[in-house]
Amino acid sequence: MNPSNPPPSNPIEVPYSPIREDKELRRDIDALLQRLKSFPDRSRERAIAITKLQEAIMWLGMDLKRLGNPNPYPQSYNPESPEVAPTADNLKL
Repeated sequence: MNPSNPPPSNPIEVPYSPIREDKELRRDIDALLQRLKSFPDRSRERAIAITKLQEAIMWLGMDLKRLGNPNPYPQSYNPESPEVAPTADNLKL
């Protein structure tokens, strides 16, 4: 530690947010999913791993719903709507 440059006495604390946490986890899992899908080796086991990562992303999306995060797909329950929206957090899935 440099005595001429002490750390700030009151570091900025970011408040805990389970919504932010879920969104970060979804992003990180999607990055792993894309990495796994990019490998040329294909097997049943890897296909199952891909499915499970997709399921993890889906379950974290359900947790966002539980936490009261607004529905990013307002037309999703309307069978008359031709709109198919991309993922709200730009995941590639």
